[in-house]
Amino acid sequence: MTFITNLRQNLKDLRIAKEIDDASLIEVRNTIDNVEVELQNKDRLINELRNNTNTIISEKIVLEQENIVRSNQIAGLLEEKANLENNIRILQQERAQIPSKNLVTTFRQSLDSMAGKLDEPESKANYIISSMNVKLRTNLSLQDDELQFQLPKPDDIIPPENLSTIEFTIRSTPKELDLSEYIEVPDLTGMTLEEAEYAITDAGFKPGTTSEKNSNSPQGMVIDQMPSACSLAIPGAAIDITISKIIYVEMPNIVGLDIDSGEEVLINSQLEVGEITEQSSKSTSGTILNQSIEAGTNTLIGTPVDIVIAARETVEVPGLIGKKLDMAKYLIRSAKLKPGNIVKQVSTKKADTVLEQDPPAGTAVLEGECVDLVISIIEALKVPDVTGKLINEARTILENKELRIGRIIKRTSTLGTGTVLDQNPKAGTEVDAGMTLDLIVANQDIEMIEGIGPERGSKLKDIGINTIKDLAVADTETVGELVGKSTATKFISMAKLIDSTSQIGSLGIDRQSSELLVKAGGIYSVDTLKNAEAGELYNLCEEAIASGKVEVPMDYSLTQDAVKRWVELAQPDR
Repeated sequence: MTFITNLRQNLKDLRIAKEIDDASLIEVRNTIDNVEVELQNKDRLINELRNNTNTIISEKIVLEQENIVRSNQIAGLLEEKANLENNIRILQQERAQIPSKNLVTTFRQSLDSMAGKLDEPESKANYIISSMNVKLRTNLSLQDDELQFQLPKPDDIIPPENLSTIEFTIRSTPKELDLSEYIEVPDLTGMTLEEAEYAITDAGFKPGTTSEKNSNSPQGMVIDQMPSACSLAIPGAAIDITISKIIYVEMPNIVGLDIDSGEEVLINSQLEVGEITEQSSKSTSGTILNQSIEAGTNTLIGTPVDIVIAARETVEVPGLIGKKLDMAKYLIRSAKLKPGNIVKQVSTKKADTVLEQDPPAGTAVLEGECVDLVISIIEALKVPDVTGKLINEARTILENKELRIGRIIKRTSTLGTGTVLDQNPKAGTEVDAGMTLDLIVANQDIEMIEGIGPERGSKLKDIGINTIKDLAVADTETVGELVGKSTATKFISMAKLIDSTSQIGSLGIDRQSSELLVKAGGIYSVDTLKNAEAGELYNLCEEAIASGKVEVPMDYSLTQDAVKRWVELAQPDR
């Protein structure tokens, strides 16, 4: 009754404006109260009439369903009766006229005919004539020394003592069924109508009639079938099913819930949300104060339920432009509003920054209204190339692109310590802002060489060998005096391999291929590679891989074109 609320508000405005005296104010207020009481009474009466109408409609639906079932049963009985009457008529037409002469032969012929009828294939039992037990009154006479049977005519008057009685009986025996062609009927209970029809067809039968029955099972679920599950039936036979139909549901109690929760409860109960009105109350705005149908009432599915909620207050929309999305949502909820649609727009602003809002900041709206936002997104970033850069320089480049350094993996190299040798993802890869990159950086410390360690490293540094490059050009005798000649030879060879690999790797050749060129082809510098013959170098590398002299990963592939390209990389003039 929104108009009553409006009348009271208008009356209040008149009183504040002193455009109405107290006596008239009281009189009008009383009139409004009386009108409100009358309207509430009429609403209550309308709801009662509506409930009664729904009950009558439901009862009518049930009666119509029962009438349909009974009509089908009557039609079946009438059809069965007509079939029986037709069979009787046929039997009457085929019944032999028994002559008065040769009665025994006539009976035998009649019994043979009867036995033939009883033995027809459609009969569900076998019958045999065991003895005559039918009472047949006939007159016996002797003529030409032969016993004669004379059946009396309808108008004959013969004393009972002059008539003889002949009796015969018919005894039945069960017929053994041939079940070899029968198949098992599937269990359909618990399935939906569509699932049941598929299962019937898949099992070799055909769907029969589908009927509905009130049930607490989910709407449309199969609750009965004929023939029953696991019984035997002829392939192609029709299977009738009964599915659940929910007509009534119990009205839930939604008073005290917020409007969103109340609507959800009604929808889940297969009811509809009716008219929603507001009423001044001390309860939190949006709280359901009243429902048009009392909780616990059996209610027809789909019935609309009117709801009265506590009136909402007017609130001011906060300023959100420039805020991050999470903060904007927090401010919206703090203002007793709800986040609405969020649209993304490419912008130079940081990702998830609010660019626009609707309604604008400062707008007065009802509590619980939605605020739509437009937020910024950044176009797909392409990873920059930081190989060859020092780690600090690489960090700055990445941070300017809103990327971060992930793992830092140190690798022995004669390049300056901290120089980026490789990166993952590779340069040019499209990534999102905030993505981390793993970097492989050079480390010249001689302790990085396997077997040197801190103790030997300290001795080598004491004689001026501080880096791997220093060790690569060191004198074997000098180093041998500290660690032994054979160990010195090994350390220096490893340093030369690292130095050579680093030089070749500076051309952009991967580490595995660089080591292959050094070990198999004797390529210890860029100059050596520049002067190499590509075909011969390829053969040397292939032979080293095949013989096992140089171990490479299983998925490593070497081609002549690749070797040719490496040689060309070392020849910048070309």
